[in-house]
Amino acid sequence: MNESRITLSVSEITAQIKGQIESRFSSVWVQGEISNLKLHSSGHMYFTVKDGNAELRCVMFRGFNQSIHFKPKDGMDVVLQGKITVYEPRGQYQLMVQMMEPAGIGTLYLAFEALKKELSVEGLFDEDLKKALPTYPKKIGIVTSRTGAALRDILNILLRRAPYLEIILRPAFVQGDAATEDMASGIEELESLGYLDVIIIGRGGGSLEDLWAFNEEALARTISACSIPIISAVGHETDTTISDMVADLRAPTPSAAAELVAPSVEEINTKLSRNLERLTMTIHHRLNRIWQQLDHLIDRQTLQHPQSTLNRNREKLDVLIHQLDFSMNHIISVAKTKLEGFEKELTVLNPTDILQRGYSIGFKSDGSILRHGDDLNIGDSFVLKTGRGSLEAEKKKNVSIGVKGN
Repeated sequence: MNESRITLSVSEITAQIKGQIESRFSSVWVQGEISNLKLHSSGHMYFTVKDGNAELRCVMFRGFNQSIHFKPKDGMDVVLQGKITVYEPRGQYQLMVQMMEPAGIGTLYLAFEALKKELSVEGLFDEDLKKALPTYPKKIGIVTSRTGAALRDILNILLRRAPYLEIILRPAFVQGDAATEDMASGIEELESLGYLDVIIIGRGGGSLEDLWAFNEEALARTISACSIPIISAVGHETDTTISDMVADLRAPTPSAAAELVAPSVEEINTKLSRNLERLTMTIHHRLNRIWQQLDHLIDRQTLQHPQSTLNRNREKLDVLIHQLDFSMNHIISVAKTKLEGFEKELTVLNPTDILQRGYSIGFKSDGSILRHGDDLNIGDSFVLKTGRGSLEAEKKKNVSIGVKGN
C-alpha cells in the first residue's frame, strides 16, 4: 500500500471542487434556451438552460426574479448573469442567476405575445369591460415621469384647451426595473383619492426595451382593476403595448391623450350656443302654437258673445218645458178618457140605476134576494125594494106574469 497516497472523503473533494469553481466563475454571462421551468411556491425559480450540445441547471431566488421585466416561459432564449455554485449534497454545479434578460428583440416579442394571449383568454381586453370616459371631467390624474416630455406636452395642451380642469400629478418611473411597480402604485394611489374622473398613464416614445414596463403583467392587471377610466398614452403610434390593450382608451401619444380626455373651451361654447339656439327655437315654436290656439279660442262665438249662448240655452229650455207640458196634458187627457169610460161601465152595472128605471128587487126575511116565486111559501112576508124606497109585502098566491109583444 502506497503510504504517500492521499485519500479524500466525498465531502472534502466536493468542497475543493466547490472552492475552485466558485472562485473562478463568480460572475458569468450565459445564453441559452429555458426548459423545465418550475416556479416554486416560495417564489424561487428553478429551470435549465441549454443549447445544442449541453445543459446547465439554474436557480433564481425570489429576491432576484422580482426584477424580471417579462414572464419567462419554456423555449425562450435568454441571457443570464450570475455565478456558478456547487450544491454539495448532490455534487452538482448550477448557475445561481442574479439577472435575466431576453436574448434579443425576437424574444421580447415572444414574451409580449405570450402575455397578450394569456390576458386575452382571461378577458382583460374585452370591450364590454371598457369604462366610458366622462363627457365633461373636472379632475384628472396623470401617472408619468415628472421630468419627461410627455408631461410637458399634456400640460401645455390641457392648459390651452381645458383650463377648467384640476390636474393631479403622481410622478412615477416609466423605464427601468422599478417602473412597473411604481406606475401600478401610482394608479392605486390616485384611485384611492376618490374624486378623480379619469387617469392618464404614459410616456414618450422609445425602443421596445425602453417601453417594456408598459408590457408587464402587474401593470396590466392594475389598470384592469381600476374603477376609474384610464387612458394609456405611450408615445408610439405604430406599436401597441399591453397597457394600451387593457386600458379603457388608447391614445397614440400623450398629446393625443390630452386632446381626448376633455373637450376644449371652444367646443363647449360652440355646443352651448347650439343648444341655446335649439332651445330658443323650441320656445318660439311652442309660443306660436299657444298664440294660435288662443286666437282660435278668441274667434269662437262662445268667448265673444256669452249672452247668445245663454239665450240659446234659454230657448232650448222653453222648448223642453213646452214639450213637457204637452206630454203631461196628453197623458192627463188619455187618463181622463179612460176614467170616463170606467164610470159609464160602472153606471150601467149599478143596481140603483136599474131600480130607478122601474125595476124592484125582493129580499127574503134573511136578507137574501128573491130570484123565483117558489122561493116563498103562501103567507111568507118579504121586502120589495124599489128605486125610491122599500115595501113590506106578503105572498098571497102564486101568479104568472106574461110579457106581451108589439
